[in-house]
Amino acid sequence: MSSTAPSLSLNAGQQRVVKAAIELLAQTRGQAQGQGALMHRSLRHLRLGPVVLAEMAAVVVVLTTLMALARPALLYAWDVVILWWAQRLQLPLALAANGTERMWMLSDPAASLVPGPATGVVTAAVVIAAFASTWWMSDRLTPIKYLVRTLCVVQVSGLLFFMFKPASFPYTVGGHLESMLDAGYYLMLSMPLLLSLGYGVLRLPLYQKFLHPLGVLAYFAVMLPHKALLHVLVLQHFSVLFMPMLYLCFGLVFDLMVFVALYSWMVSRTPTQAAV
Repeated sequence: MSSTAPSLSLNAGQQRVVKAAIELLAQTRGQAQGQGALMHRSLRHLRLGPVVLAEMAAVVVVLTTLMALARPALLYAWDVVILWWAQRLQLPLALAANGTERMWMLSDPAASLVPGPATGVVTAAVVIAAFASTWWMSDRLTPIKYLVRTLCVVQVSGLLFFMFKPASFPYTVGGHLESMLDAGYYLMLSMPLLLSLGYGVLRLPLYQKFLHPLGVLAYFAVMLPHKALLHVLVLQHFSVLFMPMLYLCFGLVFDLMVFVALYSWMVSRTPTQAAV
């Protein structure tokens, strides 16, 4: 007894699709075996000639010098922006300047920002609920799951501190504001070097290697004072109970994440030939 396999009848369109799929499979197999395959640009080894190295050095020297010289004007502009918003948001912020030294202060008593029992209980309940909700998150939300858990752990550390030693908290809202601005400025000061090592190695016109990093610096020059002001707004209307989370999770770490996102966006916009 013999049996024959059923034959498949394909129309002209289906035959073209199958032929294209076979060709694509053969091309992919050839790339995997290294038979003249085009390597993805993220895996290529760039050859840095003297021109590229000179351009990288020029970007670092010029932009770093510009940032160092612009520090007084930049800090003054940040002070003006923060005071302007503080008046309209009715924040009791004051800036004490003594020569080159600056100090941000709150005119309200510091004790008014110490969390009360009600704030602690509500915060603890929210943290427990947020942490428990992560157990019902699907695997598709794994990044959000671990982000929420990290925020909860940091906030628990603040709760424990204010539960046992609330009067010995050594930081002030003004000091927090100043540290945010200082950390942001020094990150901006390092950006020309970081961008030169990651973006300056690409084969792009020289004006783009200056213009795009300048755009990143301008973005941070606008973002940093507003982010610091948002921190003060949260601490003033709630309490310093949230300062550890703001400092650790939404301070310099947040700035670095924004920087990496902007860098990734810039590189993704470059043509493929820039990495050849």
